[in-house]
Amino acid sequence: MGHDDSKKYWVALNMVVGVGKTLFHRLAAAMGSPQKVFQARRRELQAIERLPDKTVDQILGFDVDRNAEREFKLMEAMGAQLLTLESPDYPELLKAIYDPPPVLYYQGKNPNVLTPPLAVVGTRLASSYGKVAAERLCGSLASMGLCIVSGMARGIDTIAHQAALEAGGSTLAVFGCGLEHTYPPENASLRKKIIERGAILSEFPMSTKPDRNNFPARNRIISGLSHGTLVIEAGLKSGALITAQFSLEQGREVFSLPGNIYSGKSQGTNQLIKMGAKLVDSPEAVVEELPEWIQTVLKKKVATQVENMDLSSNEKHLFSLLSAEEQHIDDLIENSCLSPAQVSATLIQLELKGLARQTEGKMFITNCVETD
Repeated sequence: MGHDDSKKYWVALNMVVGVGKTLFHRLAAAMGSPQKVFQARRRELQAIERLPDKTVDQILGFDVDRNAEREFKLMEAMGAQLLTLESPDYPELLKAIYDPPPVLYYQGKNPNVLTPPLAVVGTRLASSYGKVAAERLCGSLASMGLCIVSGMARGIDTIAHQAALEAGGSTLAVFGCGLEHTYPPENASLRKKIIERGAILSEFPMSTKPDRNNFPARNRIISGLSHGTLVIEAGLKSGALITAQFSLEQGREVFSLPGNIYSGKSQGTNQLIKMGAKLVDSPEAVVEELPEWIQTVLKKKVATQVENMDLSSNEKHLFSLLSAEEQHIDDLIENSCLSPAQVSATLIQLELKGLARQTEGKMFITNCVETD
């Protein structure tokens, strides 16, 4: 992998102790480029306001070549790639936030091809209700064509990634540590699967350990990469609420799963709904809030999925009658001009193929987004 020189300086400046995103942008702006930051003299650096002397020393004493070389070797060994803010395929949504991460490391697919992204976050200690909801919602949203973005933490995050993969969709995990580590360690096999079908991503140098202080930064990227953030279960002080907060500040949608008012795990999500987050009681509740162009893309995807399925003429006919509105089986019998036995048998086939779902009683709805 030949690294162009400009990337080397981005990587190096991102590694200097005491240089976070905000300072990185300020230094690069003051000097003209990351490369010029390292070529600057002491008094030029000292002239930059609010730059601590300690950080000036770190920059002047930093061995760019040695450190960057080590970093590129690690990346090569792990098959990781690098994007800087200058890269043409740096994710657009992330670029639009305040102080976007200067450098992104990733394994798997280029995050830019995994679109359209939706963040899903929640508590590490999910209730059975939270687990089922995360599984079903993420499974449906992923099969409709959304990329599920989360943080691979224990609990809801892990379930969100797994559900997306099981539905044959794509998913993206954002790490709060360097890609050399897997956190939590029990997610090593999940990590492999995500790399095959999606990507894992980090703004931290390769060897950065999973430190508590890194996680808020990671949450900011989860929301920043996404059109909106869906919070599944969250207490009042949870990291998921911090992610929702970032999402609002970034001008993105916030979606929330309503929960039991007597459960601490639902206090955060119910609070979000009170504050104006969109209440989510179905995958459609999420999709209908997304930009028009995304809805069009998703409808096309579902339409092609259905076309590529081997459906009998009865199945096609009945599927065309179903919608997101519940309909009683008797109405379907009447409207389809098929016999009750044929309708029952056909509905079972559509359920098995994931195209229809029975709600309570003998009511049926389509399992797909409306295809016009």
